[in-house]
Amino acid sequence: MQRPCNTDSTQTALFTSMRWPRAKTPKRADMLAFVEAAIPWGKLEEITRPLYQSDIRKTGRKGYSLRMLLKCYVLQLLWAMSDRQTEAELLDSHAMSRFIGSDPWEPRPPSASVLRQFRVLVHGTDWPRPSWDIRQVVADALHDAGVEFRRGEITDPVFRRITKSQGPEA
Repeated sequence: MQRPCNTDSTQTALFTSMRWPRAKTPKRADMLAFVEAAIPWGKLEEITRPLYQSDIRKTGRKGYSLRMLLKCYVLQLLWAMSDRQTEAELLDSHAMSRFIGSDPWEPRPPSASVLRQFRVLVHGTDWPRPSWDIRQVVADALHDAGVEFRRGEITDPVFRRITKSQGPEA
């Protein structure tokens, strides 16, 4: 297996440090910066920490950080994305990969199966108090920041193979 070129985790990777001169910040990046500032990530981590221990266990392979998975879950809430769509967007969108704290090369963003496991873990829990529901905490935080939240969608074009119709022979 080939070792990555960037072994120093404090150094920013080429993909995240490249910008066009005088480039405008994309709307999605601006919106995600707003979400980053508006949502109480510490409170969400405190709520979900008893459910997810993979990133702090002492034995075995470490899991993804709880904050990274929470941010992926919030992306799924904002854009009504499936687990596979979220994985694809994290690999494709610079703004989204930066939002969750990942570089497209190292560490690799969570796969669809990891996202599904976390989502099932979160949804399968009967929260002791309504104030602990992650969706409600996110909606309340955005409301407190003065914005109305409605889910959006990211859709891809649909391509179908067409058959050549029998035309008149010339």
